[in-house]
Amino acid sequence: MKPIRIVCAAGVVCLAAGIASADHIRKAKANITSCTDNSPVASALLVEVPSNEGVKTVEVIITAQNLTPGSHAVHVHEVANCTPCTAAGSHLDLGPHGHNVPVTENHPYHSGDLVNLRVGSDGRGALLATTSRIALAPGNLSVFDDNGSSIVIHALADQYCTDPTDPNCAGGGRAACGILQPAN
Repeated sequence: MKPIRIVCAAGVVCLAAGIASADHIRKAKANITSCTDNSPVASALLVEVPSNEGVKTVEVIITAQNLTPGSHAVHVHEVANCTPCTAAGSHLDLGPHGHNVPVTENHPYHSGDLVNLRVGSDGRGALLATTSRIALAPGNLSVFDDNGSSIVIHALADQYCTDPTDPNCAGGGRAACGILQPAN
């Protein structure tokens, strides 16, 4: 994604935040680091804005550097722990299916399933996504439940498939992880 689109998207989020009451806008952030050497890889900003229809939407903005070129799966995971990256647990799934075993049973429809992050030849990339599957405010869809949540960037692209025998279906191994924290 071009940097100008990210700047414009961030401006739209800020404008929406300015229009809505400050009591209704919630933010979260994550500093995402490499699973191999803990070096900085990305930063994430999540902004929850109520819609005119009463549904909360969350804007997800991720800027990345030092990643391999190509597409990388991005998911919100069910535990706020990245040491090691596998401690983040499975994809967050707060909806009617709960925490599925195996994880591919409801993939790509978990609460935490997002679109792929595209990275250019310079190792930089950006993701802008809107989701109504998670929330930052307290409630059934909150990423801030008893054990929190993390954002994981995977080594490969998410193929959005449901084949439990394919180890790379949801992006393969974990490349980077960051713990979501309230930013208000």
